[in-house]
Amino acid sequence: MKKTVAVLMILLACLTMVSAENITKVAVLDYSRILSAFYKDSQAVRELEELKDEFQEESLKIQDKIKILEARKLDAENDGENSKSLELDNEIFKKKNYLRDFIRVKNAQLSEMNKSLSQNMTLVNEINEEIQYVAESNGYSLIFKKSDPSLLWWNYEVDITDQVLQRLMSRIR
Repeated sequence: MKKTVAVLMILLACLTMVSAENITKVAVLDYSRILSAFYKDSQAVRELEELKDEFQEESLKIQDKIKILEARKLDAENDGENSKSLELDNEIFKKKNYLRDFIRVKNAQLSEMNKSLSQNMTLVNEINEEIQYVAESNGYSLIFKKSDPSLLWWNYEVDITDQVLQRLMSRIR
């Protein structure tokens, strides 16, 4: 009986070791960060960054105008100027709609530029080679983009972005 228990324990230990080797390791990668960090000098990336900055600046200007109008509306309401308050409310409504449309259009432009940048095949192949190297070197079976909408959570430890960037940067040197 004791021998049977000992044999079962040894078999269980062996099965545990074998099954531990079959665990699927998963990693995430910030693809857009790699594009912007590794290809800083490319014209397309610079244009994309400039467009992002312009978009942010213009968006903040519109938001500031809305805040000023809201403050003026509040003053008009406090002063009992209902017609001026309604007029300002209408202007605020128009500005907010404009801001919403502006953000939608600019985000579409940024997305399109980012998409065209990532479709450069030489660039994609070079990045994919390094992703594959880092994944295989570290035993990862699956690599997800951080921006994947079906990726709900990940631990920082599975983010291989920095490792891939280091390998890409070592190609330049």
